[in-house]
Amino acid sequence: MTNSVDSHHPYYDLRIEEWRLMRDSARGETAIKCETITYLPRPSGFKAQPAGDAMYEAYKMRAQFPEIVGPTVGGMIGVIHRTESQIEMPPAMQPLWEKATKEGLPLEALHARITAELLTTGRYGLLAGAASTGSDLPYIVTYCTEALINWSEAGDFYVLDETGLVRQGFDWVEEKQYRVLEMVDGKYQATIHSGDTLSAGAPVIPTARGDKALEQIPFVVMGARDLSIDPETPPLIGVARSAVSMYQLSADYRWQLFMTGQETLFIINGDEPEAVGAGVIVSLKADGEQTPDAKYVGPAGTGIAAHRTAITDERNNAVAAGARLFDTDAPAQESGDARRLRFAAQTATLVTIAQASAKGLEKALRYIAVMMGLDPEKVIVKPNLSFIDSQLTPAEVVDVIKGWQEGGYSYQTMYERLQKGEAVSAERTAEEEQALIDRELASGQGTLDESGLVIGGVANPADPAAPGNPAVHAVPAIPAPAAAA
Repeated sequence: MTNSVDSHHPYYDLRIEEWRLMRDSARGETAIKCETITYLPRPSGFKAQPAGDAMYEAYKMRAQFPEIVGPTVGGMIGVIHRTESQIEMPPAMQPLWEKATKEGLPLEALHARITAELLTTGRYGLLAGAASTGSDLPYIVTYCTEALINWSEAGDFYVLDETGLVRQGFDWVEEKQYRVLEMVDGKYQATIHSGDTLSAGAPVIPTARGDKALEQIPFVVMGARDLSIDPETPPLIGVARSAVSMYQLSADYRWQLFMTGQETLFIINGDEPEAVGAGVIVSLKADGEQTPDAKYVGPAGTGIAAHRTAITDERNNAVAAGARLFDTDAPAQESGDARRLRFAAQTATLVTIAQASAKGLEKALRYIAVMMGLDPEKVIVKPNLSFIDSQLTPAEVVDVIKGWQEGGYSYQTMYERLQKGEAVSAERTAEEEQALIDRELASGQGTLDESGLVIGGVANPADPAAPGNPAVHAVPAIPAPAAAA
């Protein structure tokens, strides 16, 4: 044992090859072909020939790697973030909407990046970074799964690999750096190890507002299913493996196609011709008892059809492993309910990923709230779990509002249903929406017409008879209840 800061957790080494496969397959053909024999073994017949290297390069060049992993990840991100997540934060944390990370990444973009990493490798980390001064807003630092090299199941020890390129003038050089997060005497502290010797710097003890020591490491590790520390199998590993298998089959398939068109001319009982090739006349003359003959000999290509079938089978395997979410073509007569049922089984993994992504972001934001001396329970992140079009029609919007007017449910429930149906903004709470409505009414933008029908705006939800109820056009206003005698 080296007992060095760059030592790996045993589970890290078990998963590193899976992560590399996912990264390379998501980047596509260029990354896959750069790895040469890692993903495309060299045929044994090439090794014994002087031109074996050139033959392998031609063999690799003809092969096609199917670009299905990257688009699958991108498509799933689009499905999960089809509508904005509902994120509630105290007013002091609102600037995080525009700048959530030190690099300036907005909060919604950060959320989408979290989802992308969970789909790709199945794990991601967020560290709440303490502000440089008491008046500055804390920020979130992101760590891919490869950067978290060591950890404790108790959550009181993490080692983060921050090695990267550092600019020195016009040049870029690699600089080794590791950050150790640990609990010491009940307090969170961070230590940087850097340089060729990985010497440790002075420990830093971040504090919350009021110089209060943090009693937890503000680091969140999330998996594809929950906030688990130990790495899991990447959710789309089946798609990546099928893509590599299709790449290998494609190399053999295209090599056979090439060789069937490269027949060799054999001359029997005749002199060697001066030249061969298309358009060249080869003349053979009989000499004595032996009759000259010429034949073209080449492979029969009997395996071509089998390879084509195998490629099709692997593509079906990729679809079964996750790419089926791109099968958005529905029968012309398919109803909305039938479409929802058809997608139910296909989106089970997306639900857990969306929930884990939201829970991880929520926990990181709550750490920031603690650092700022705010109530962490005021931070709530609600993911979008409706992965198909659930937009309410105008008639359905009217029905939802009538149900509230008739006392079937509360104003909050009505507003949440309108949010889910994409009739109102997912970013605003019911109170914020009401404040906008009140301003519109005050400015004369929301009024009643002569017949008593609503022309825009909702008034105070506590008063159903107030001008402007409800939040749609042409809905009869409900008379105010009679006062008690």
